[in-house]
Amino acid sequence: MNKSILAIAVLAASVAAPAAIAAPTVYGNIHLTVNDFDSNNDLNMNSHTSAIGVKGSEDLGDGMKAIYKAEFQLDAAKGGFAGGQPDNTGSTTGGNALTQRDVFVGLKGGMGTVKFGTFSSNYKQKGGKVDSLYRTPVEGRGFLQTQSRLHNGRAVNRGRMTNAVSYTSPKMGGIQLVANTTFSNSPDETIGVGVRYSAKAFMAYLDWIDTVPGGASVATGATESAIKVGGKFKTKAFHVAGQFESAEDVTGYDYIHVNAGYNINKNNSIQVTVGQATHVNNSAADTQSFAVAYNHQLSKMTNVYVAYGDKSSDTAAIENSAFALGIKKKF
Repeated sequence: MNKSILAIAVLAASVAAPAAIAAPTVYGNIHLTVNDFDSNNDLNMNSHTSAIGVKGSEDLGDGMKAIYKAEFQLDAAKGGFAGGQPDNTGSTTGGNALTQRDVFVGLKGGMGTVKFGTFSSNYKQKGGKVDSLYRTPVEGRGFLQTQSRLHNGRAVNRGRMTNAVSYTSPKMGGIQLVANTTFSNSPDETIGVGVRYSAKAFMAYLDWIDTVPGGASVATGATESAIKVGGKFKTKAFHVAGQFESAEDVTGYDYIHVNAGYNINKNNSIQVTVGQATHVNNSAADTQSFAVAYNHQLSKMTNVYVAYGDKSSDTAAIENSAFALGIKKKF
């Protein structure tokens, strides 16, 4: 009798032990559009941040967890062959089969979260939260140019920070602090700090970043600073959101981005963005943009949409318009 009970206990323990280690979560999405850009002669297909990843955590005890994530972008349109389009005509991997996105390891506990690796900077993090057309052909950070390049790209001075360490504090009264820096063996490193406030229907944020030079920089110093403020108010029926950036030292522009959405019913909505980019010393390079999209939710994981965007300027070479038909499937 006792031997039988012992045998059952040993068997139960051997089955339960693996269950104590949480299995990683595999996730991703395939997002494709057929586009008609005024700057192109023909229709083209593009992949928009189609990706696959794995993430998870391990309970270390005493309220502490080890966290990890490894995500890679794939080109679902061109199959990894050359022929990617520039950023302002739809995001692709540029011909690479897989492109690294967020890959990090960290610790999470009562004192906050620390991450090491490659991930979105404090400055980028809230940009997508105020753009319901994020990762579409008419997103603010790309085609419309209502958000700066600090919201995209991958480098020590771009939206996805490399060689980075970040700290995110616990929420206290709805307020949260975010700080990050790079360790790239350089005399100057990118440093950023942000403050967020969130409640049930409202969120607001203030972000500052000091980056190493790169791209179309106009500052003459060793580092370049940008600051932005934004927020969002939402109900079940609609949302309104906005963001202002003073990024002229980094890109030569300041940016205004305003986004709104109206839910017609559970499965259908209309999304709108308006905004502008104002050049620090060349008004002919100023742009004014708007976009509108109709989205139909086929399920919680699948949606289709049609979108139109327009960017105007006193400089004809900068002007462009876009029409897109898209489908996105999450898994």
